[in-house]
Amino acid sequence: MRTLKELYFASPIYSWRLTAKPLLGFTARLSDDLPGNTAIARAILDGRMTYASGSFVLDADPWIKEPAEPGALEHLHGFSWLRDLRDLGGEAARLRARDLVNGWLARHDEWDALLWRPDILGERLSSWIGNYDFFGGSADDEFRANFFQSIGRQYRHLAGDIEASVPGIRRLLAAKGLFAAMAVIGESTGKFTEALHWLYRELDRQVLADGGHVSRSPAMQVAVLADLVEIRKALRLAKYDDMALGERISIMTSMLRLLRHGDGGLALFNHSTEGEVWFINSLIAQAEARRKSSSSAPESGFERLVAGRTCLIMDTGKPSPAERSAHAGILSFELSVGKQRMIVNCGASPTDPKWDGALRATAAHSALVIDDRNAAEIGVNGVPGTRPEHVRAVRSKHDRDMLIEVEHDGYLPTHGLKHFRRVHLSYTGDDLRVEDRLLYTGDPGDVPKEACIRVHLHPKVRTSIIQNGSAALIRLGSGSGWRLCCDSALALN
Repeated sequence: MRTLKELYFASPIYSWRLTAKPLLGFTARLSDDLPGNTAIARAILDGRMTYASGSFVLDADPWIKEPAEPGALEHLHGFSWLRDLRDLGGEAARLRARDLVNGWLARHDEWDALLWRPDILGERLSSWIGNYDFFGGSADDEFRANFFQSIGRQYRHLAGDIEASVPGIRRLLAAKGLFAAMAVIGESTGKFTEALHWLYRELDRQVLADGGHVSRSPAMQVAVLADLVEIRKALRLAKYDDMALGERISIMTSMLRLLRHGDGGLALFNHSTEGEVWFINSLIAQAEARRKSSSSAPESGFERLVAGRTCLIMDTGKPSPAERSAHAGILSFELSVGKQRMIVNCGASPTDPKWDGALRATAAHSALVIDDRNAAEIGVNGVPGTRPEHVRAVRSKHDRDMLIEVEHDGYLPTHGLKHFRRVHLSYTGDDLRVEDRLLYTGDPGDVPKEACIRVHLHPKVRTSIIQNGSAALIRLGSGSGWRLCCDSALALN
């Protein structure tokens, strides 16, 4: 059953109000400068749409029978794939993009509870406006009239309904479309000031003091930073100079650098994949941030050690309930040498949801696990249940060597144990030492049967057992080798 607000949005009166002042054109041009993926564009021309969770068949007119795959409808109606066709270029890509926009205008230019949802609408407005010159610059008068009228209608609806957007990253998608439309329509300075006050209230909830996103997900860090870079571009087009937004972008870029390995990809924490290096490089360039990379992010809960060609990134924070991205990888770490990853976490598999629960588990991380139980409860949808009450990290230097000492009490309720981990990296970067210690507090809990320290190696790493089984030789793709050995068994203190 529809609410009163939804009944009003679906009424002829509301539709008339949205069109009462038809938009005749743009007062300025806003370009989408983030790079697209030409492989995705070629697939679109071949009749298949690829997106984060998989792919689906794209018929000649996909608006007749729309995809049923999870997240596919949102992706299709968000039109972010226009930049893929734009970067492929050529007349075939241009005409396909125009036909798809024209098909949408013919079937969906009236309010719909899902397709006009603030985040989907914001993504669509931003994509249409930013790529208009590619698909619409050479279009006929009828297409242009319908297009501009729809931009005006969608913008007016978004401006009045943006408070209904879901808090979190979806709200920033709505904001991106709002600012893009305001910039090309030529709204007043007062409207921009009002919208920025609203944006900053949301950013105060989402961006931590060290620049990390509240989700603690490197993938979310990239997505939110990209939205803010595009919003700043819209503000610059409108001649609205905002230093505060630039500072937010700068500190978020510094945090993003902390979360990158030597190959330029992302560390695999909290439902992230490695990402596309070419996209991340372009985003950092467009962020125009001069701030150096962070090495310590206590609010977000990450530490980074770099020495020689060695880079270690460690999770030193509690799982976050934001954006359903939480993994139980407390005190896990990843290690890369130059551009080669050696020790990793298992990351995420967005195209194969059946692995989701397993990949969120502590066992899927380079961490210590007791009795195959997670150090924090994580639901199937990525929302944490019982979390550690106390996670503490101390960073120090000793004769140029670096040391991180971390502890958490995630196993206190279940086993009466606290976990301590010390990570030491020599200043030359060729000597890494990790010590794990469990402290029994005497609190109630199950008697632990097994404690297992897992070290996940990257698939391209080769290993062989040496020294009569007391050590292992790890060989990287470059041919260089590391010796992995254990000095003593795990002990309870």
